[in-house]
Amino acid sequence: MNFAADIASETRLVRDGVYEKLKETILIQRYKPGAHLIEQLLARQFNVSTTPVKNVPGLLKQEVLVVTRNRKGTFVSNNIMNWIEEINLVKAALEGIAARLAATKITEEKIQQLGKVIKMMKRYTKKKETPKIIEINARFHGLIRTFARNNYICKQIESICSVDRRFRKIALSRSGELIGPLKSIV
Repeated sequence: MNFAADIASETRLVRDGVYEKLKETILIQRYKPGAHLIEQLLARQFNVSTTPVKNVPGLLKQEVLVVTRNRKGTFVSNNIMNWIEEINLVKAALEGIAARLAATKITEEKIQQLGKVIKMMKRYTKKKETPKIIEINARFHGLIRTFARNNYICKQIESICSVDRRFRKIALSRSGELIGPLKSIV
């Protein structure tokens, strides 16, 4: 048995869980911009040792969600909203490319399939059924990516979508935001 490998694997799994949860709490602003992130307090909050917490700020720094100040510590970035806008611009550009590719390859049957999804989205938007809107919106964009038949573009969009999903749920839960996504595709 290789206990060291097992422990290292478990530590990575715990670290990944802390990373995802901390990222989410930053993105939904439970940690406000400028908040000081203290390793020991994070470990207590997540009920883990400090070992899996140590590398998390470095991962979040790569995503511009936190900043490190010499001899001061790690803080939640004040530029998160700019970062979100930049991510959405890139996502929109990539989805535009996917749509363009799909348009050159699409069949009449697939066009009808998209039409059915759009009708469903309209119906759930009128009913203001946010969970269904989110589900159908994801299905619509997934179909476009499938019809594009370009693995590279699809992988790039999916990596961006992991961040975007958190915000879409929040945005679509606000009644004034329900119509915006629908207007852009109808």
